[in-house]
Amino acid sequence: MTAVPAVPSPPPRPLRFGVVLITEDCSGAEWTAKCRRAETLGYDVIAVPDHLNLLSPFPTAVLAAEATEKAVIGTYVLNAAFHHPVLLARDVTTTGALIGGRLELGLGTGYVRSEFAALGLSDDPASRVRRLRRLVTGLDALLEHKGPPLMIGGHGDRVLRLAARRAEIVSFTGAPYRPEYGRTALVGADELLRRVEFVRAEAGPRAPRIELNVLSKATVLTRDRRAGVETVRRYAPDLTPERLLELPTLFVGTPAQIAEQVLRHRETHGLTYFTVMETAMEDFGAVIELLR
Repeated sequence: MTAVPAVPSPPPRPLRFGVVLITEDCSGAEWTAKCRRAETLGYDVIAVPDHLNLLSPFPTAVLAAEATEKAVIGTYVLNAAFHHPVLLARDVTTTGALIGGRLELGLGTGYVRSEFAALGLSDDPASRVRRLRRLVTGLDALLEHKGPPLMIGGHGDRVLRLAARRAEIVSFTGAPYRPEYGRTALVGADELLRRVEFVRAEAGPRAPRIELNVLSKATVLTRDRRAGVETVRRYAPDLTPERLLELPTLFVGTPAQIAEQVLRHRETHGLTYFTVMETAMEDFGAVIELLR
């Protein structure tokens, strides 16, 4: 009997790295300098946030593109409560045209209670998810699938189900609201893996085409990982040091150790797109250099 040749496994998805840059009290010159520095450090995606105390995301996205050569410019993430589908479709189409198709559109439910209060909107979870679902549905109809890649970020079943079925990129915050702390807190690596498995199951046949992103809360460069992880315990007060060191949402160690951690999370969780906050931009840049 002739042996049937084995079907080769597809190559692993390339790693991508993003950084969320904060625009508060930022001049045009300061903003462009930060964007250029991010690209120099090797970040593939420069992301702008969406909060009422910050500069408006789309003008800053255009300026970020003007200041850089090839970085993708993302929104991480737009609060669905702030945007009407028709007006957002116009902003997305305009921005995409002005920056040459380098836009990546990230959407979420929002989480800052004072921002909902300022808009006179209810902020219960069901209302927030409904707004996000309506926004995604409206954009689909208006953009006719010709818009930028869509990222949807969150943690709960309803948001991740929507992301699995509609988005090209699913972003895991790994941080549900914890009433005992009055804020969000990170879950363990095992729970985050269950979230990944949930998305894959909900995505069905489109699962292999979805890129999986995670937002890292902090990067700590140190030779003493156990001592270093204690400095970020506030992000997950109930986890042991050993479990904190397993998290894809925290990076602690030397650049080489963190690079190994990134590769391990690609293997165990299927995560290939890692986003850090601006406070970690320089330190995580040393990790990117080792992974190129």
